[in-house]
Amino acid sequence: MRDGGNPEAHPAPDVGEARFTPQDACRFARGFRLAIFLAAAGAVAMVAGAPAPAEAHGRLGAAEGRCRLFIGPDIMNFTGYLPEASKNEFCEDIPATGPIIMVFDAEQEELRDMKVELRIVKDVGGEEKENEDLQAVTVAYREPKSYPTGTINFEHTFNDPGYFVGIVTVTGDHGERWVSRFPFSVGKSFMRDLPIYLTLGIGTVAAFAIYLVHRRRETTAAAKAHKPPPPPPPTAPDEDHGPEATPAE
Repeated sequence: MRDGGNPEAHPAPDVGEARFTPQDACRFARGFRLAIFLAAAGAVAMVAGAPAPAEAHGRLGAAEGRCRLFIGPDIMNFTGYLPEASKNEFCEDIPATGPIIMVFDAEQEELRDMKVELRIVKDVGGEEKENEDLQAVTVAYREPKSYPTGTINFEHTFNDPGYFVGIVTVTGDHGERWVSRFPFSVGKSFMRDLPIYLTLGIGTVAAFAIYLVHRRRETTAAAKAHKPPPPPPPTAPDEDHGPEATPAE
C-alpha cells in the first residue's frame, strides 16, 4: 500500500501550537492604542459632564516644586493642612472633610502693604451665578486686611464634601485690584478620578477581547489553509498471475 493511504504520512498541523508572532504583537498594539484612545476620549466626556468644576484649579497649582497662587503680577506660596489626617498636607484638592488650615505667604514686598480679602464659596457654575446671591453661597469669609509679615493663616471646618471656589482679592492704595480664583474639591478626589479609572479599565478589557477575536479568526483561517488533501483510494491487488500451470501427467 502506498503511503497516500496512511493518514500518518500527512499529519495535520497542530492548530493549538500556534505561536504569538511579531505580526500578532503589532496587531495587538494597534488595537490596544485604539482602545486607550477611545477610553481617554470617553473619560474626558464623562469628566466634562460631571458636576465638578469645568476649569482645573484656576490660578493655584504646583510650580517649581512649590504650591503657588498667582495673583496679578505677584505670587503667594500656598500650603494646606489637615490637622486630623495622617497625610495632612495638600496643595489643591482637599482629600477629606474636617478642619483645614490654609497658609498664604507673599513673595513680593508690595503684597504686605496691600489689603487681602479671603472668601470661599460653593461652586455654583461661575461668577454670574455667584453674584446673584453672594452671601447665600459664601461658606467662609475674612474681610480685607493688611498683613505686614506677609503670612496669612486661614482656618475653616468643612463638614460636608463638595466643590468650592477660593477667591483672593488684593487691593492697593493706588487703585490696584487683583483677584485670583481657584476651584477645589473637598472629600471628592477619588470620585473625581473614578470615571477615568473605569473607562481605562473597560478600554483595556475591550482591547484584549478584540485581540482574542482576531487571533481566533486567523487561527481558523490558517487551519483551513493547511488542511491535508483527502487520501487516495487504496490500490486494488493485481489479479494477473500469468498463464495457468499445466498439471503434471
